[in-house]
Amino acid sequence: MNNKGPKSGIITLTTDFGDTDSYAGIMKGVILGIAPDTRIVDITHHISSHYIESASYLLWTYYNKFPPGTVHCVVVDPDVGSARAPLAVRFEERFFVLPDNGLLGMTLNGDGKEFEARRIENSSFMLSPVSNTFHGRDVFAPAAAALASGRPFDSIGPLMKNIVQQPLSVPRVSGNTVKGKIVHVDKFGNYITNIPGEIVSGFDGTAIFVRIGGFNIIGMSRTYSDRKAGELSVYVGSTGLIEICTVKGSALETVGLPVGSEVMVKGRTT
Repeated sequence: MNNKGPKSGIITLTTDFGDTDSYAGIMKGVILGIAPDTRIVDITHHISSHYIESASYLLWTYYNKFPPGTVHCVVVDPDVGSARAPLAVRFEERFFVLPDNGLLGMTLNGDGKEFEARRIENSSFMLSPVSNTFHGRDVFAPAAAALASGRPFDSIGPLMKNIVQQPLSVPRVSGNTVKGKIVHVDKFGNYITNIPGEIVSGFDGTAIFVRIGGFNIIGMSRTYSDRKAGELSVYVGSTGLIEICTVKGSALETVGLPVGSEVMVKGRTT
């Protein structure tokens, strides 16, 4: 692989830092102090605290919508300061700077895609001293800025042969039964599952049975408006995954389950 690759001058930020503290702003200040011409795009700073699966899902939805050379910086890091590695990855002509905790699970999808991973060890890619609790500021922001400004990728640190890249959420299929789970809850309270719509595409849509918590939903919908206000509805969302909503309401409020909860889909083949 070429070390530098295309340079876009873009860094995206996704964190669970929220906007009531200065953490996300501090990261931007560090980036601009190193690479002042960088364009910073805030994806979100409202990942639910420590919800690696939500961040993994969101990264998968947007990483390839940005130009080659973009640096995607993702900091959802419940094990900050532990033995987990600070990671830089080059994949599909884009760079990823993040903790090695599975955030790339849905993007790499464990299917043998070619990528290059390096442990961030070169001190010139970090601030000094490095705190035990804020690697977003001291490691990931400066490393992202260095890559965005054209520093050679292979100088960031040694190669890593094994990283946490397994898909965090793989639905289990047994006959006409699919068991998956919720990987994200969006702003509208819609549940996004890890079940691809194509898995159930061979089922009779009118006979599909979905169970989530203590609720049963019969049949698939095509749009949000196919059912009455207040009813739970199942459909294939814009990312191709099965989603569950409450029409003109919030499935989160209706069902009350968190990310990670099981969803079961049953059907008969057409």
